[in-house]
Amino acid sequence: MKRLPFAFFVCGLATHLCAGSIAILNPSFEDQTLSPGANSGSYPFGPITDWTESQTANVVYYAYYPSTVSYPSGVPDGVNVAGLTENGPSANISQFLTAALQANDTYTFTGYAGLRADIHAWSPSLGCYGAGAVVEAGGNVLTPTPAGGDINCNTLSTGSFTEFTFVFSTGADPAGLGDPLEIVLTANGSGSTSEAAEIDFDKLSLTDTLGSGSGVPEPATFGTMAAALAICVLLLRRRTAV
Repeated sequence: MKRLPFAFFVCGLATHLCAGSIAILNPSFEDQTLSPGANSGSYPFGPITDWTESQTANVVYYAYYPSTVSYPSGVPDGVNVAGLTENGPSANISQFLTAALQANDTYTFTGYAGLRADIHAWSPSLGCYGAGAVVEAGGNVLTPTPAGGDINCNTLSTGSFTEFTFVFSTGADPAGLGDPLEIVLTANGSGSTSEAAEIDFDKLSLTDTLGSGSGVPEPATFGTMAAALAICVLLLRRRTAV
């Protein structure tokens, strides 16, 4: 009788282990060593390690080591962030992941978006015209896209970072099934070269909770998950034999 609660605990553990973390390269933009207050490279700055820039005119991309003037309370993870500045058109950076979109799974995409408290010398101020943080597969946007954009400026506070979370589930035959997952981060453009805007990103993560699809958790979880399942079956068999 005493084994029953433990059996349920182990079975729950086995189920929980099916939630695997999907690898994102340089998710907190720490792969470049910078001095406090410095950007990567020279104007137009960049590149950002492991990320692809949209290479649009009048936009700037860079890894940035914010000083306390930019973010008095610091940044969510490490010391660097990714900065995207637009001077009219939208700016984005993206990364294809090694994981492919699976059927019948639930994904959770999280990260942090921030607005700098300081300003650039070449701009009277930095505004915000919305931002995007999406997961795609085969060009299909998988994350929810509410009216006004994925990240509304009204939800952000100048001089700090705000966490965002997007959850999406796939059916039996989702658009983009089997295609590599891609993360796209965007600073929405104002459309005017006299209205610059910047948004920063940090501490990205993507997890996949397996359903009846064929998604695969990270390799490190296989041994623990198999052991937990074996113990679960053994304990429940003993329970039913009593």
